Amino acid sequence: MYYLGASGNNSRQRTSSLLADLVYTQRKQVVFEFLPDLYFKSGDYYLRGFLTLKKYSEKFYGIGRDTTEDAEENYSFHAARLDVSFQKRIFKRVYAGLQYEFEHNKVFEVEPGGQLETENLLGSKAGEASGIGLVLSWDSRDSIFFPREGKYCQASAKFFGRTLRSDYLFQRFNIDFRQYLPFFSSHVLAVQATINVISGNPPFQMLSLLGGQTLMRGYYRGRYRDKDMIVVQLEYRMPVWRRLGLVGFFGCGDVSDRLSQFRLESFKMTGGFGVRYRIQRQQGSNLRLDFGLSRESSGVYVTVNEAF
Repeated sequence: MYYLGASGNNSRQRTSSLLADLVYTQRKQVVFEFLPDLYFKSGDYYLRGFLTLKKYSEKFYGIGRDTTEDAEENYSFHAARLDVSFQKRIFKRVYAGLQYEFEHNKVFEVEPGGQLETENLLGSKAGEASGIGLVLSWDSRDSIFFPREGKYCQASAKFFGRTLRSDYLFQRFNIDFRQYLPFFSSHVLAVQATINVISGNPPFQMLSLLGGQTLMRGYYRGRYRDKDMIVVQLEYRMPVWRRLGLVGFFGCGDVSDRLSQFRLESFKMTGGFGVRYRIQRQQGSNLRLDFGLSRESSGVYVTVNEAF
């Protein structure tokens, strides 16, 4: 990660960053990611991007909130994804702009007799999705890497269609709200609520995915997937000694085919704790080690920066 600090004493300027990683496994799998997060003109313009290239294997359990563990099947794929947004400050803390997303997926190996082979799911063959949309965000956080106070709210809408040479026709709407409440001298309670709604017919890779290192830690990413998703998360963050810190977290959420079909009694729950090591004192970036638990599974996550 490379930081491009704010110049002078301009309090309006956010710190920009460039993050890249390359992973190669003993099974000859490859992942490359590049994430620019750039502010220009004293913070009046903001560019955020995500580029990833993958040759990898993942697990698929089916679609819906009631899929079972014995439905697990492995598949291998090639993927390329570009997700970029460009925003302009329209008020003191409000940004608005355009976003574009492109994703290519090619599944080249599936389990014989599994759902990906027999049910002809969208995305089980090679295909491309291309979509453009609008994004509106409000940000009063004191830091984008380790917020201690303030709020963040983003609403976005993307439209995937033939005009953009997309093989799939669908729309995705998302609201992401976060609040950071300081306690004592340096403790923080972080709260996140996110709603993802999809209409149309997306490939199974681009459905709402529950689980992973940011949403509902303790579940495998994509353990549950469907068109719509609701997730609420809490995390308590506290320093321990010098650069070391501890966190405890809790999450609840679920997926469904329609918003009207969500039922509180079917929501999944996760919890866990984590260790933080401050790798950059000035910006507050942490190396993150989390242990997440659910009723069905557990997960260990090693990465940089906070889950939200």
